[in-house]
Amino acid sequence: MDSRETLGLLMQATLVGSAAIALVLPARRALYRAFGARVAYAAWWLVPAALIALALPAMDMAPGDAPASALGYAALRLAAPLGIVSGFAGREAGFAWQPWALGAWACGAIASALLMARAQAKFRAALGTLRPHGDAWRAERAAEGLPATIGVFAPRIVVPADFESRYDATQRELILAHERTHVARGDAWANIAVAALRCLSWFNPLVHLAARSFRHDQELACDAIVVARHPQSRRAYGDALIQAQLGAEASPLACHFGFGHPLRERIAMLREPIATRRRRIAGNAAVAVLASAAAFAAWASQPVATALQDATPSEASTKVLIHPEGGFSELRMPPPKYPKEALDAGLGGTVNLIIDVEADGRITGVSVENATTTDPRLAAAAAKAAWDWKFKPAMQDGKPVAGRIRVPITFSAGEPGATGKG
Repeated sequence: MDSRETLGLLMQATLVGSAAIALVLPARRALYRAFGARVAYAAWWLVPAALIALALPAMDMAPGDAPASALGYAALRLAAPLGIVSGFAGREAGFAWQPWALGAWACGAIASALLMARAQAKFRAALGTLRPHGDAWRAERAAEGLPATIGVFAPRIVVPADFESRYDATQRELILAHERTHVARGDAWANIAVAALRCLSWFNPLVHLAARSFRHDQELACDAIVVARHPQSRRAYGDALIQAQLGAEASPLACHFGFGHPLRERIAMLREPIATRRRRIAGNAAVAVLASAAAFAAWASQPVATALQDATPSEASTKVLIHPEGGFSELRMPPPKYPKEALDAGLGGTVNLIIDVEADGRITGVSVENATTTDPRLAAAAAKAAWDWKFKPAMQDGKPVAGRIRVPITFSAGEPGATGKG
């Protein structure tokens, strides 16, 4: 996979992930009111479901079928002027910017990972020596950011040095129950996945916004589980939340008992009725339907981006009409390949290309000026073919000069035969 294909995949994942996040952010509120905090937290499964669907094999379209998702059209049209998706931009003879863009993305991802690792190491160092405290561990010094659960493979519940004096017996048991819930649910792994997504999508502000909402929903879900198990201890639980409230998140990976701004929402949740099992089942079923729909939409978006890779040589007439600007004439112009799906469906039309030609005849730019066809595969096929063309440059004062030409390309599915030029 070259840099152009990697950037295309990154852009497609960004579009799919952003669309899934844009769906979850408003939906989580409605799900919370209808089904409770645990179902609202489960709604975040829509994001990995959509991203995982991109890794599944693309579907095979029957002749004449249109792509099943508008997302594929959007991705291809957005990528076209950027020169990312295979078929719209081939090789740039002058300057290949794609490797530089990929390098910039990689540098940003590495820098983000290093910053998170630094914050995690700083938090862990501030704890000092950890000493056993029942099934938990007591920190030697720090109280800020605690209680919390740290670690992934061997998660440990860490309480502050003043745990015994800061909380009464009931509050201590509720806090430990909250952190044990994090461990039982494997929330540390979820936080690792979110941190990785933030690093890979460091340029996407929507991902960082979603990460904070995700952590908030995670704490609300654990609150709901503990309150359901200890319904008579709501007041004590609320008091413990107020005492442990943090001004800021201390660790990007740990599960903090006191983390979750605004605190008012967590306190308000304590006054709400506990969601029944039937209500949660209905809510989880609704989330499953939404996740399946999001995954299908992401999966169905793939054929448009990959259709050109399966294109076959034209079995119909492809007329190339050249209108030189500045005295250019063609030396080598192999016709575009007619995409098989468009050919079988009888789709045609004219694509007007604008081609930049250097003084030595090299192609340095290809763009689609306009097109009478609504099928982006035809525009992609035309632009892809143009990169293989060779022109004799115009002459000015006895010297070759660079310039620009306009080339209309007409795809006609109904006239099998030879290629014409005029």
